[in-house]
Amino acid sequence: MLRNAVGRNLPKQLFGKNYSPYAGAYSSSPKGRRVGRRYRTKIITPKEKRVYDDLENVIQKIGLKDGMSLGFNHNLRYGDLVICQVMDTVASMGIKNLTLASTALFPNHEPLLEHVHSGVISEISGSMNGPIGNAVSTGAVNIPTSLRSHGGRTRAVECDDLHLDVAFVASPAVDFMGNMNGCMGPSAFGANGFANETDSVYADHVVLVTDNLTEEPVTPVSIRGSNVDYIVTVDKIGDPNKIVAGSLGRNVTGRHTAIAEEVITVAKIAGFIKNGISFQAGAGGVSLATVHYLEEIMTEEKLTGSFIHGGTTKSAVELLEAGLFQRIYDGQSFDLAAVKSLKENPLHIESSAYHSYNIYAPGGPLANYVDVVALGATEIDTDFNVNVNTHSDGLLLHGIGGHTDAAAARLTIITCPIARKVPIIRDKVTTVSTPGEMIDVVITNAGIAVNPKNAQLLKQLKNSDLDILEITELRDMAYSEAALIEPEFTDKICTAVEYRDGTLLDVVYRVNT
Repeated sequence: MLRNAVGRNLPKQLFGKNYSPYAGAYSSSPKGRRVGRRYRTKIITPKEKRVYDDLENVIQKIGLKDGMSLGFNHNLRYGDLVICQVMDTVASMGIKNLTLASTALFPNHEPLLEHVHSGVISEISGSMNGPIGNAVSTGAVNIPTSLRSHGGRTRAVECDDLHLDVAFVASPAVDFMGNMNGCMGPSAFGANGFANETDSVYADHVVLVTDNLTEEPVTPVSIRGSNVDYIVTVDKIGDPNKIVAGSLGRNVTGRHTAIAEEVITVAKIAGFIKNGISFQAGAGGVSLATVHYLEEIMTEEKLTGSFIHGGTTKSAVELLEAGLFQRIYDGQSFDLAAVKSLKENPLHIESSAYHSYNIYAPGGPLANYVDVVALGATEIDTDFNVNVNTHSDGLLLHGIGGHTDAAAARLTIITCPIARKVPIIRDKVTTVSTPGEMIDVVITNAGIAVNPKNAQLLKQLKNSDLDILEITELRDMAYSEAALIEPEFTDKICTAVEYRDGTLLDVVYRVNT
């Protein structure tokens, strides 16, 4: 066992892979060359067919076989149908021992558990939200699993830590040349940030799965037809109305607005509320309220921001349309208003997980250029480490998403209550998802804590009217308000948690049920 930079004792080898321990947010360097797609073994003639109406035919054409790795995108979130359609087909063909490398899995993907039990899926690499994560935590399934941030996945694919033999891309609109985008057609989901610069570039075979093959040229183009091997038409790729679900569907409460107001106050004192500000927030209740207060102050002070970054909601679109920001860089559209805006507004620009979050991107990812980001947490500890993967009961119920990547912003703020049913501020988080050195401020309903590493900001905020406390004081209040849960873990590691550079940040142990 090796001790890493966040104090976790971790194995050097896990699931047959040799790991280096996490050594710091910017401690590792790229090694080797980027991996691209392999050359084909023959020239494709103009007469050869590449559009099919049957998944099985395409799978046979590719030569998909036991032991391969399949990439998927999760832009349709709770409404996605493609992953299950493909895996059902693969299973019916008797193919087994596959790595499922979807960017994320949601409750609607629960039927995939059948394919785990039957041996079709032998490894999962990607976020697991809900039943599949729960099954991994409790031992209902016993296969290697790993968690990477959005940027961590793009890095892993690019350097071949995660080799994709075939990428199946849910595609709302595909034209006769094989060009696709995500903002046209009945299943439009908006920004195609997960496949456009990763799966479609680096997978050995790229298959577009669409319910909208059109003679009309697709524009703007997200994936060019020259990167596409095959196109498969199906009845339905998913329900875009279910993009807004889970944490994205939460209502704004009074507690949310109180915390959100302090987010903007902290950002103002820190000197970021000014012309040219760049900003990112999620889509939960605090995030929506934060956008509201940002709009108020920018309107009042006649400010114009540079760009809004990250997953996009109606609230962000309204800031753009009001002229308060010059553009949006959208990697994942979180509601149908964002989908519509991406299609119609040239200032609403599709980004990618590679461009936004890959730590090794030349020139640095967009996240490096964001001034202020406000993120959530399931737990925070006294070293400012953040957990977004597990709950205090130890169950793996969420992915990392872009949390660790977005924390690269100049001012990174975590927002949460001090307790829900259990303490949120605690001595040690159950799982480290984002290391504390990347966090500047924690804002709660009971006060604000500043990471001592940011001495200048701590001095600025202590000289303000804000209620600045030690993180240990927030922990004490949390412990007095709610009781700790002490889950019983086995010694069986079920999931590797990678930092965005591929080093081992933490592991998740199986819960003893």
